[in-house]
Amino acid sequence: MAPAAPDRDNRSVRRRPSPRVRAAVLTAALVVATAALTAACGGGGTDSAARPTTGKGIYLANCATCHGVDGQGGVGPRLAGVAARYPDVDAQIALVTNGLNRMPAFGGRLDPTEIRTVVEYTRTDLRG
Repeated sequence: MAPAAPDRDNRSVRRRPSPRVRAAVLTAALVVATAALTAACGGGGTDSAARPTTGKGIYLANCATCHGVDGQGGVGPRLAGVAARYPDVDAQIALVTNGLNRMPAFGGRLDPTEIRTVVEYTRTDLRG
């Protein structure tokens, strides 16, 4: 008697996903990770009653998650000594307002006075 032909409907046989499927899954994972990182950085709320008004308070609520409590860096670069990298305060304000690369834009989250206040704080008070 001849051996039985393999059953094509055998569901116990696992096939590897195609390269396209693997690429799609990887892309989706990267999008989710990027969104989570962006949400975590600067994740302060928008309730104006609870909004901090001091440079330190604005920094802790919006920047410390990525740049560290003392500006020592982390996900984002070290900010202590940032004035040496951005001698023109307006260039630093533009960066915070508009974002760049992985740095999210804060122009929609903070008003111009809050941005100037936190930028001044990073330039004068961070020692990390």
